[in-house]
Amino acid sequence: MSHDTRRWIHAETTKLWSLPATHLTALGTLVASAMLAIAFGAAGRPGGTTVLDAGLAPVGYTQVGFIILGVVAVTSEYSGGQLRTTLTAMPRRTTQHLAKLVSLAQFALLAAVITVLASIVVAGVVVGDQASLTEALRGIGGAAGYLTLTTLLSAAVAAIVRRTIPALAGLLVHYFIAGPLLRDRTDFATYLPDTAGYRMWFPGATGRLGALSPLTGAAVVLAWVVLAVAVSTTAFRRRDA
Repeated sequence: MSHDTRRWIHAETTKLWSLPATHLTALGTLVASAMLAIAFGAAGRPGGTTVLDAGLAPVGYTQVGFIILGVVAVTSEYSGGQLRTTLTAMPRRTTQHLAKLVSLAQFALLAAVITVLASIVVAGVVVGDQASLTEALRGIGGAAGYLTLTTLLSAAVAAIVRRTIPALAGLLVHYFIAGPLLRDRTDFATYLPDTAGYRMWFPGATGRLGALSPLTGAAVVLAWVVLAVAVSTTAFRRRDA
């Protein structure tokens, strides 16, 4: 990695950490995840709900926070002419865009690990159960990986759309309406990012949600991310700021 690339990643990381919206989103997601873990743990059958069941169940809902994080991290550049200032300092658009995504991945991964770990700890207190270290690490790693990839996919979509509300609306409709509807009707839905990624964080999934192995599901989600990043990078290079 060149010195300039490291410098640009550092600059993007500094900008990302300075955005109040990123911290508020991460904190709100953490609190919501912990509350959901308490609810899932309390609602579970005694002796029938494990700490990982209750601790990982919130991921399906708290992924909203990571979708918001990915969108806001990108679209905030388009307000107040900030992007023009950024491109003046970093005129290589491809490098600048990729540096932003690298810094976002680092932030999202950290936030995801903390969020999932907190949910599992809280669920353990409520359920009165413990998971083995191997199971806990597998659950945290899979869930954090899925949430990080979801953040990057959301950021790439936001870079293509360049507007906060349309990007958020499209992503939320897919993840919470279109995706589940298609999942019940066609085998193709198995390879959509929300369905494919399900096994990454919930190994006990059945039906189309469990059709792929965790590694295959991760590979499918990663392929979607790579495709979206490629399209967003091309669009970013060709369009005016």
